[in-house]
Amino acid sequence: MKRVRFRSLDDWKSALLMLPDDSYFELMRSVLGNIKTPFNKQRLMDDLVGFLSREAILNTIAAYIDKTDHTIIAGVALLEEPTLEELLRFFAGEFSYPELHKLLVNLEERFILYRFPQHGPRRFALNPLLEPVLSPFMADTSPLFPWKEQETSSLAPGSGARLAVDDRVIAALVGFVLEEDCLRGDGGIRKKALDALGLLFPGLNADKLLDACRTLGLFQRGEGQSERLYPHEARLWAFQELSSRERLEYCAAGFYCFLWFYSKKAVQVSTSSQNLQAQIRTCAGFIHRLLDFLEPSRHYPQISLWRFGDLLIREGLEPIQGSTGDMHPYRLDWMVEALELSGLLEPSTPGWWRLAGHPQNHGTPGPALAMDTDFSCVLYPELSFADALSLAFFTVPRESGATMAGVVLRVELTMQSVIRGFDRGMDAKAMLDLLNRVSGNRIHQNLRWTLEDWEQRYAEVSLHQGVVLSLGEERRYLAEAGPLASLVARTLAPGVYLLSVPVRTEAVKVLQKVGVDIIAQRGFAVFPKEDAVEERTKDAGEGYRYPVLSGGPLHAAWIPGVPAQVSEYYREAASRAIQAGFHRALRDKSLVAVEQEELHARIERRLIISETQLAGAAMRHENLEARGLDYVGKARIATQAIATQSLVEVLWPCPTGGNHHAVGIPDALEKWGSERVLIITPVSLGETTDKEILRLPLGKISLLRRIKPSIFGS
Repeated sequence: MKRVRFRSLDDWKSALLMLPDDSYFELMRSVLGNIKTPFNKQRLMDDLVGFLSREAILNTIAAYIDKTDHTIIAGVALLEEPTLEELLRFFAGEFSYPELHKLLVNLEERFILYRFPQHGPRRFALNPLLEPVLSPFMADTSPLFPWKEQETSSLAPGSGARLAVDDRVIAALVGFVLEEDCLRGDGGIRKKALDALGLLFPGLNADKLLDACRTLGLFQRGEGQSERLYPHEARLWAFQELSSRERLEYCAAGFYCFLWFYSKKAVQVSTSSQNLQAQIRTCAGFIHRLLDFLEPSRHYPQISLWRFGDLLIREGLEPIQGSTGDMHPYRLDWMVEALELSGLLEPSTPGWWRLAGHPQNHGTPGPALAMDTDFSCVLYPELSFADALSLAFFTVPRESGATMAGVVLRVELTMQSVIRGFDRGMDAKAMLDLLNRVSGNRIHQNLRWTLEDWEQRYAEVSLHQGVVLSLGEERRYLAEAGPLASLVARTLAPGVYLLSVPVRTEAVKVLQKVGVDIIAQRGFAVFPKEDAVEERTKDAGEGYRYPVLSGGPLHAAWIPGVPAQVSEYYREAASRAIQAGFHRALRDKSLVAVEQEELHARIERRLIISETQLAGAAMRHENLEARGLDYVGKARIATQAIATQSLVEVLWPCPTGGNHHAVGIPDALEKWGSERVLIITPVSLGETTDKEILRLPLGKISLLRRIKPSIFGS
């Protein structure tokens, strides 16, 4: 992005000289007083430059700048000549459209801002003549991005621990899905599985985490007789190539995209869809850059998160499809929910968030788990995702929670979970080697004997795709009599039989009926066939890849550091003293009431910067609002607004109490019986909306205010 601080002085002069004559001369009279004929626009411009260049005038302009002015000045500088729409979007949540419009017009009247013509809407720029005054406010962006330092906790270490998503939890979710039949017939999650998730991961919203992982394609639905939820092994191993933070960022992106593609659109989008995967990568990149703005030691309100995101959008980071049309390309409430779900952000105080601390796991040397019984172990945060994932394939998650010592996650080895590991190609030695390595050789001998026994029994009875049954020598009697004998279509070799059943599940039932409790189903019992997976994802492009997230360095002006010492420029006492002096001078003038009232208002709006502006003042008094019973005043305001097509702000009573509020363009003032009715086209954030046209009787309007237009036009 370009970095232009000020346009040239000639550009500012040109913007003023291009004003219509009436507007130009009225502006000059407000500053220079009565001007002599014949009018010479260029000579008057030179007089204005000389007036604004005086040291006393510059000091007064600086003294008048308050915190709100500072915020607008810093925003215009940071956004680099923004349009009105861009300012409205950036300051949404802090200023309403009428409030921001009023502030901008006031800064224009004080010669701090101006608008210059451009292809499309006019853009805002800062007056280069006031560079010595404005530069400190431009350099300090702290009002744009509020934050506060974290308070030092008085709690004991670990007492504030809470269960949050990390590598262990994601891996444990794999073990849960392998153990539990999660899917309903319509593809949703069974209530029994949701209840089990809630018990296993208390307070974690694990059901939403599962939705996020499904959207990422880490879990998928099987086919045919295997229509249950399975881990997608190829994608899981691709996922482990990322850093811990990147995995959480992808989880947040998965949940955000789930909200878009499922909750709002109610469309079952295939997780292998190239479009969906591309949108996830885009959203994850946005999240990655957004978090780069945040400092671990600080709390941030919603407005700061919003504006950081807006800067990224301005840099060219595309929104996900379907989100265009909003003032912000990302739904901030959904984004914060996704970041909280993934454990990247945590609420600190109401309306404020902070980065959540997570260890970056890279296979830290030393014990990463502890065997608490012969067959169960507690996983430490230092456990790498690759090791946690390998453990998940032959363990069952049993317990998780936050304790005084930190977050606890316990898994257990059962006969069925170990058989799952055998089915996917692991053997007892590989399991024991992994457990020994991550525990520091602290596994129980009883576990070693049991795993080797299960492996031996696993080899005695096995099913093969086809369906082919293999029986060890001591079990061949099963094929000679009883229910199993009727299924044997052909003996292929000693102990090897081709069965007549169309699917393996029928053979499994028969074997279980005759008392076989361990049945080998290597290669197809745990995951869908790889050829089926390939068929469903062959058009997914990079469907198996989760690119490492990165982004260019953030511009220094975007990062709110320690606030610059501009507080000395907030000279409220000096400002009040200057205004009080102008009020005293005004009381000494022999002016009619209307002139006194107008000049008093100008002093309050900080438009009077020299006492010479009170002498021989030439002005046109404008009454911009009417209230309550002032029927004639409201009619006059309405008529003026219709003639000039000015925006109006209107309040009218609500039957339940309080007031309705609207901003719009008045179209007509119609006679309706004995009443006059104002017809208004509503406007939201500077543009007309599709809301119903308002028809408001003048007598029921409690406030009608004409919004003063910019001297530079729209």
